[in-house]
Amino acid sequence: MSDLEDRLNEAINAAVAGAEPRPGVMNAVRDRHRRWLIRVTGAGAAAAAVVVAGVVMPLALLSPRSGGPAAPGGQGPVATATSHGAVTAYAVGEKGTVTPIRTATNRALKTISDRSVDSLGIVLTPDGKTAYVLNDLLPAIVPSTVTPVRTATNTALTPIKVGRHPEGIAVTPDSKTVYVANYLAGTVTPIQAGTGKALKPIKVGGNPWAIAITPDGKTAYVANGYGVTPIATATNTARPPIRVGRGAFDVAITPNGSTAYALTGNWVTLIRTATNTTLPPVYVKQAPIDIAITPDSATAYVTDPAGQVIPISTATGKAQAPIAVGKGARAIAITPDGRTVYVTLFSVVDRHFGTVIPIRAATNKVLPSIRVGELPTAIAITPVAG
Repeated sequence: MSDLEDRLNEAINAAVAGAEPRPGVMNAVRDRHRRWLIRVTGAGAAAAAVVVAGVVMPLALLSPRSGGPAAPGGQGPVATATSHGAVTAYAVGEKGTVTPIRTATNRALKTISDRSVDSLGIVLTPDGKTAYVLNDLLPAIVPSTVTPVRTATNTALTPIKVGRHPEGIAVTPDSKTVYVANYLAGTVTPIQAGTGKALKPIKVGGNPWAIAITPDGKTAYVANGYGVTPIATATNTARPPIRVGRGAFDVAITPNGSTAYALTGNWVTLIRTATNTTLPPVYVKQAPIDIAITPDSATAYVTDPAGQVIPISTATGKAQAPIAVGKGARAIAITPDGRTVYVTLFSVVDRHFGTVIPIRAATNKVLPSIRVGELPTAIAITPVAG
């Protein structure tokens, strides 16, 4: 077992016991799972194909006084997913940067920077009416919140209190309920989107990392230290966990809703959602970091710390030839048309800038890199052209 795995297990065991992990352990956990990659299932035909959607930017860029996203230094408003005439990817840097990328041209626009904050997340509801800002700060004793923002007016509403140290967020396809995974609390907080009211937390235990919701909206799957815990959204009741290795760090669901893919150790475990039973896992040499699935549900792409993107055929459950993108590969997202896969890449030479690597999905060919802000740890793509 690696030192990092030891520290991850220590963090899990500490939280299960209700204790606070040592700071160094928590930093290791953050480095392993700097996800802030928001997964949303859309309501319409075009949006339903999207596995990764929304905008990620620092919370400090949301100015309640101005009523919307505001860039520092008089740079003007930060564009949201509903304000573009083309599909846009957003690469988020660990040091409070956000770089928009026009996917039609792979051209990076001006990077917005606010070094006073760490990277946070925003998820857009599938109907496009509301964005939810995930306030995920350390130390974990700091109260955590989710801030709703009306996209029509870019007005920030009253923050909603959630559990300790939230790590994951997802929205139901009907845009009515937001689910937040609270890592140190071992719970998932449902939020009524219409009222902004947080409902009774759902105990899932095992340090929930991430959430994915089926396209029919009936089940939320929570990746945690016990495996993957399904939640019946109609009653907000947790079902028995599905055991996958030592626990799951991420989960994604195919757009056709048939299969959930859980990242655990050096394996990608497949779960048949109709029965919540596991299928033969797919082995990868390096512990996968993130996962995205093509809109046609044909291919799952995972990144690994060796600087590779590994395509997995969902039809055969077999890993295909890895795609070398360079060390520092982190987050991954796929355009709504399924043509391009985007991977964030830490610079191993100069940590003061980062890149995004586009991959042509039809050929798995790496395209010219795109320079973005410092230490890009997450990427998200608008669900449809606005």
